[in-house]
Amino acid sequence: MTPTEIKNKFDSIADSVMILGRELSELSSMLQLSGDRKAVQSMTTELHWIAENCTVVGLHQVGEALDDDMGMGDV
Repeated sequence: MTPTEIKNKFDSIADSVMILGRELSELSSMLQLSGDRKAVQSMTTELHWIAENCTVVGLHQVGEALDDDMGMGDV
């Protein structure tokens, strides 16, 4: 795979993860137990981080956003 193809794959994964996050958010409003709603909120937050990091990793493949180390301290 070329760097651009790898980036595109990471972008596709990020898009899929965001769709999952939206679906979970929609379901959350239907849940009766507050603990369940909090758990779904936590899942949604984690999915947003996954999507963001997929985007950054993809950009790194094409030489962009190299100053963003995703909090890892190393690129």
